[in-house]
Amino acid sequence: MRVRFLLESSKAVVLPWDYRTELTRAIYRYLNLIDSNYGEWLSKEGFRWGKRCYRLFVYSDLFPRQGRVSEKGFEGVETITWEVSSPDKRFVETLVSGVEQEGRQVTLFGATFQIIDKAMFEPPCLRSGLVFRTISPVSVSVPNPDHPRHPIYLKPDQPEFVEALEKNLIKKWQAFRGKEWNGSEFRIRVWNPKRKLIRVFDIMVLAWHLNLQMWGDEELIKFAYDAGLGVKNSQGFGMIQPL
Repeated sequence: MRVRFLLESSKAVVLPWDYRTELTRAIYRYLNLIDSNYGEWLSKEGFRWGKRCYRLFVYSDLFPRQGRVSEKGFEGVETITWEVSSPDKRFVETLVSGVEQEGRQVTLFGATFQIIDKAMFEPPCLRSGLVFRTISPVSVSVPNPDHPRHPIYLKPDQPEFVEALEKNLIKKWQAFRGKEWNGSEFRIRVWNPKRKLIRVFDIMVLAWHLNLQMWGDEELIKFAYDAGLGVKNSQGFGMIQPL
């Protein structure tokens, strides 16, 4: 399930380059306004499979309708489009209720944005072989045996990139459904990557805007649309949109 917000500020705002930390904190703030038990569970526990824990929500880049590029970010921004998604309908409904309770206002970057439009919608028809683009960059990593707290980020031209992407998606599906994946063959192809190095919670994350195509079980394709691809989805990485 996905929600799209159209945010408008009464004054021009500087949209900083490293905005994801503030967005993630805002999401948890609105969840806790409505259901603090759920917000705390999602933050500390989440959906588990084996030793891994997944938050299972994802959000898009911020898309300003106007503004100019500067060293600080985008200046002169007044209107922004933002999407948030999760396979857990409870998450989306609780988030929207929290925003409504705050008077349809979102405080970000020292400014108050009014929500002038909001749309909640289920995934469209997502068939095998459909082509997508990222609307927040995809990050893919594997554990670093020498430095467990510093993963090894992969590049799209490495064969391990797609393999890790596919395995990560299946593990997240298993965590959400609470059972082993026994579906049909599933494949992903990626191309046209554009490198991004993004700071979030004081960590530099290597990620990629790219095009991709998925073949196989349509339930898993729908799950990728709802939950995002790759790692750090809940910090604004891996949201996709059909072309």
